Amino acid sequence: MEPDVERAFQEYAGQPAADGGRALDPVNLPMIRHWCEAMGDTDPAYSGPGAVAPPAMLQVWTMAGLGTGGGPAAGGSRSGAYDQLLARLDAAGCTSVVATDCEQRYLRPLRTGERVLFDAVIESVSAEKSTALGTGRFVTTRMDLRAYDEARGEKPEEATPAATHRFRILKYRPARSGDQRSQPPQDRPSQPRPRTPGPRPRPVINRDNAGFWEGVAAGELRFQRCDDCGTARFPWLPGCNSCGSAHWTARVAQGAGTVYSRVVVHHPLPAAFGRPYAVALVELAEGVRIVSNVVGVEPDEVRIGMPVRLSFERADEELTLPLFRPAGADAPQPLPELRVPVSRTLIVAGAIATRDFQDVHHDPELARAKGSPDVFMNILTTNGLVGRYVTDWAGPGAVIDGIAIRLGVPAYPGDELRFSGEARPDDSGQMTVSVIGRTDRGSHVTATVTLTPAATTPAATTPAATTPAATAPAAPPTADRTAPGSRS
Repeated sequence: MEPDVERAFQEYAGQPAADGGRALDPVNLPMIRHWCEAMGDTDPAYSGPGAVAPPAMLQVWTMAGLGTGGGPAAGGSRSGAYDQLLARLDAAGCTSVVATDCEQRYLRPLRTGERVLFDAVIESVSAEKSTALGTGRFVTTRMDLRAYDEARGEKPEEATPAATHRFRILKYRPARSGDQRSQPPQDRPSQPRPRTPGPRPRPVINRDNAGFWEGVAAGELRFQRCDDCGTARFPWLPGCNSCGSAHWTARVAQGAGTVYSRVVVHHPLPAAFGRPYAVALVELAEGVRIVSNVVGVEPDEVRIGMPVRLSFERADEELTLPLFRPAGADAPQPLPELRVPVSRTLIVAGAIATRDFQDVHHDPELARAKGSPDVFMNILTTNGLVGRYVTDWAGPGAVIDGIAIRLGVPAYPGDELRFSGEARPDDSGQMTVSVIGRTDRGSHVTATVTLTPAATTPAATTPAATTPAATAPAAPPTADRTAPGSRS
């Protein structure tokens, strides 16, 4: 890349992306209802008198109309500098666009009748990056949103801060070879791309350790205790290390232990692991030590002395392994799984509900012309599904304070999104929820959600079920609910 060309792109950093933006419509119940129907969100806070807008709906109020392409910056507010940047990228052949990251912080709820105002700045334009989708540049903008109550006669100058929104897109020249379905854009080409883990290696079972694996199959972690001197031992051996006796009895460990030592494996990653993982030597309460994985917590958070508890977890249809999870105050709280079938109808319904009229979300022919094998779910839908997944678990009254997501592989018609998550409280009373949404192609989204729990206990035991078509009527919350429609 010529230095002058590179310098010209970098000069856009710090320039306005939108000035004096004004939402086309005040916050209103019909738009909220359409959004909730598409997302399958049945939170009662989003309906009736005094309704507030779902926090994850934030970007919808900044979207332009159909005639302008449906992107961000409503009310004719997109700056000349931003238009010039996009035109320059188009001229360089980067005519395709995909959103990759979204980070939102909510300062207060948006209530029906309020009008949203916003300004945005171009934070950065990356150097050219080679991604699986093609070669292009990442453009990051930051938007500050304010709102005032039109219904109560407030004036624009009385608008108060409501949220901040950081958004990132990739403008790229489509790659023309190979199937792009399984490849996410990467802003760090030096790092390995996410991959779908392969099968775990099979254990070698022989006459010396067969009793141990029989115990695993029965949901027991068995160790040996010498009949003559009483010494406990693990791993299984034919004779006692202390006295040499060949007489022993199998005992069952209760499962409580602490991390005696640990290491995080980054490279090389075995085929069975799609990301770094923690290997720990766990000292059990019975006095023996076992090498296993610590799961349910980020690998770098595993520390020596951490209390852990045994957990038998299915690696695949044929293999169950004894693993360990943090115990006590260190234990994250798991969220029930949510399955969302992704159909063509859902993708289009989601795009309409979020006012995202980009052709790649509704027109298969134009999507293919821009390097995609089919239409795919837009980032606003993904953000909304993440927010809905967390509030379904947290229950009415919980307040989402922020959502940050990063997209991986696209979600296409025929895929199924499987959301899982873990929540951990902090000293301030807030909770941080780590969420991942996967398809058979790999990780579609990773997210971090911060929320303030309701005064009552979160409905963490409420199972989340498969989400049917977006056109299905919303069902009221029940103890075993099938929630409607996913969004595109």
